[in-house]
Amino acid sequence: MPPRDGEEFGHDLLAAKERDLAPLREECIELLDLDAGQIVAIDGALDSAWFSGMRAGKDQMEARATQEEPDIRSVAVARLESEFKALMEDAAERLNLTLSETICMWNLLHRAWMAGNRSAETELLALYMELNTDVAEEVRRWLEERGDSEPPP
Repeated sequence: MPPRDGEEFGHDLLAAKERDLAPLREECIELLDLDAGQIVAIDGALDSAWFSGMRAGKDQMEARATQEEPDIRSVAVARLESEFKALMEDAAERLNLTLSETICMWNLLHRAWMAGNRSAETELLALYMELNTDVAEEVRRWLEERGDSEPPP
């Protein structure tokens, strides 16, 4: 089976984003009583938070692959400080929410960031495994070792 191309990987990332953010969007609408303009703004903020988390996850994976003893926490904090803090402040200004609603919104943005971070690890590891292993061949060898001539049901 040939490995996926970049376009397929991109589709996987977009599917992961939708999977991660759909429940958070629903929760935002339910908890924050947003108008149509605010819904558009929070959608953009959730997307930005997820992509920031995705970039931080990529940075963490890169540090693991290139450094002997990486400080993964500081790698993640660098993105939080450089991107996420400004995103939180911008979202608070654009949405003009009460203090308690703003804190709730920040929590949802943080959850979007964490989801992006986890998805980066999951999707990049899956891509690495796909590019560096032949699953079909491994299954065939495993079946031969077991003495089975046909795959299990």
